[in-house]
Amino acid sequence: MTDIRKLLPFYVVIFLGFFGYALTISLFIPMLADRSLNILPQAASVSLRVSISGFLLAAYPLGQFLGSPIIGKLSDHYGRKRVLTLSLIACIIGFSGIAVSIEQQSLIWLFISCFVTGLFESNMSISQAVIADNCKDPERKMRLIGYAFSACSLGYIVGPLIGGFGASNWDYSTPFWITAVGIFLLILWIHLGFEDTGLVSRNTKLNFLDTMTTFKTVFTDVRLRKVYLINFLIFFAVQGLYRVAPLYIENEWNPSLQTFTRIIAYVSLLCLLANMFLLGRLAKRFKTEMLLGGLLLFSGVAAILIVVPNHYAWIWLTYGLAVIPTVMLLSTSTTWLSSQVSNEEQGQVLGNNQALLVLGECLSAAVGGLIAAIMIPLPVVIMGLILLASFGIFKLQCKSTHMLKDPIKNLSSFE
Repeated sequence: MTDIRKLLPFYVVIFLGFFGYALTISLFIPMLADRSLNILPQAASVSLRVSISGFLLAAYPLGQFLGSPIIGKLSDHYGRKRVLTLSLIACIIGFSGIAVSIEQQSLIWLFISCFVTGLFESNMSISQAVIADNCKDPERKMRLIGYAFSACSLGYIVGPLIGGFGASNWDYSTPFWITAVGIFLLILWIHLGFEDTGLVSRNTKLNFLDTMTTFKTVFTDVRLRKVYLINFLIFFAVQGLYRVAPLYIENEWNPSLQTFTRIIAYVSLLCLLANMFLLGRLAKRFKTEMLLGGLLLFSGVAAILIVVPNHYAWIWLTYGLAVIPTVMLLSTSTTWLSSQVSNEEQGQVLGNNQALLVLGECLSAAVGGLIAAIMIPLPVVIMGLILLASFGIFKLQCKSTHMLKDPIKNLSSFE
């Protein structure tokens, strides 16, 4: 039976990956809004600052989108330990580059450093593969992989808290230096304590174009392409909301840095609790289609309500209510897609779905920043409207495939 302690460093890899990205979300928005810094010209308008914030937040997931399939193939070919170690060294360079870029107040190098860091932070998929390699029992494997998602949520909680404390007491670069040091210690831990047990297939020719060939089935699979579309809209709106809502909070209410990062940590904690304690109970009570429809409707309305209150204190309630159903949408929509295909198709289909999630994360950050330049609350409202539109498309898809049976027909009551 696998000793959980042997897998602990790989959970730390996942934790640090999301910890680092949480730093970018919680620090870059107030940093670019800070006119005392020269990363942007002091005369730069609010519209320009929020647009740049959106593009900067898109650089990290863009790197992940491009890097995930390549690093996965390399780890299959050369071994998990070697590729993971090299990618972690590159992450040290990436996070150090972010810190230096902030200290030198160089926007161009900040973009490059974020992209490079995201490119190699896709090594989180290697950690998941190592966990799977070391556990063949399906039930235990599911539980161990579930711990990985808890590590993700924990990174999103701790990252903003450490980031806010470090930036408030020293400067914006300090949390990124701390992350780089943490990754260095993690490399030593993995190098000294891990023996590569994954299968190495060096006789198989590497062909990175196969990844794009596989992904094109998102558009060519007539049976699933509408399902893929619905999931992409969900990913775009949910991931977009998590980026444009902080933009709205910072530029509409101008909270202190520590208050801002505490809000990010607070909603991340709500996401963790919703996934751990609420989603399972709802899944037992409602069929997947019923649950997905209800979450879409509630999420859309809750997202729009974020911009309604005229006092800052309400943000803790409205933003909190919005993230609870939206985070459950990610798991529920993926489960719905998985239920449409056979066991033999799961790998390819869920791989495509993961690519859509990262693509939605990247595009929504960039597009949300551009829309915020027009009107600060507008992208929050648009993300809510996209979720409501997804609900309508979802209902039509269910009806067209005859999935709405008696209990699920209650979806019509949402109208």
